[in-house]
Amino acid sequence: MVTIESIIIGIAFIVIQLFALTIVERSPIGEQKLLSISGGVAIAYVFVYLLPTLHERQDKLGGSLALDTEIYFLGLLGLLIYFAVYAFAETKAASRLKEQTIYMVQVSFFMVYTFIITYVVFASDVQRGESLFYGMAISLHFIGLSYHLGKENYRLHKRRGRYMLAGATLIGALTGAFSPSASLIVDSMVAFSSGVMVFNVISKELPYEKNAHLPSFLIPSLVYALIMIVLKAFFNW
Repeated sequence: MVTIESIIIGIAFIVIQLFALTIVERSPIGEQKLLSISGGVAIAYVFVYLLPTLHERQDKLGGSLALDTEIYFLGLLGLLIYFAVYAFAETKAASRLKEQTIYMVQVSFFMVYTFIITYVVFASDVQRGESLFYGMAISLHFIGLSYHLGKENYRLHKRRGRYMLAGATLIGALTGAFSPSASLIVDSMVAFSSGVMVFNVISKELPYEKNAHLPSFLIPSLVYALIMIVLKAFFNW
């Protein structure tokens, strides 16, 4: 169902995909602090919400396989595919390709990922306040994702990539808004995107020592995690 909250989240996602580079570069708190905050909230979201969500969805699915690990396997598959795309760009074979070709492979995968994430946010059966709270975490995640992708391929991203990501985001939002909230498709997408997000957050969004602003990473991470725990306890999120 389309709500005011979902419209706000959708607009925020699209604006971030279009202007992530500008948002980070012109941030009043600086690139280092903003990316540290983004990484801190993202890692808290992964461990306090995303991983428990996988467990809940596996329990609801019931598990028709011997080890009851269907959902976890899809998460692993997402992680492995993302790693393969990331590793491909560093291979000798990739070095023989044009920069534009390598970038298009990467951005095409991230279009799928962005579509899935946005679809899940809009198709999931969550309360209005809950959707805004989790939408904030995804927004920060998208800032880090789009910034790192764009920084490595600045001109291509400015000219083409950001519009491709924004388009995938819009399609994901529209598809999710008019799709049934409880379905095996949603569960599968949650699982697959979780694996990608786990790898992306740990490999890309956790700030390296020389680029990290430790208080800006630790404090938002702990605050977001504690607030989430309290809200889940009181409102059964």
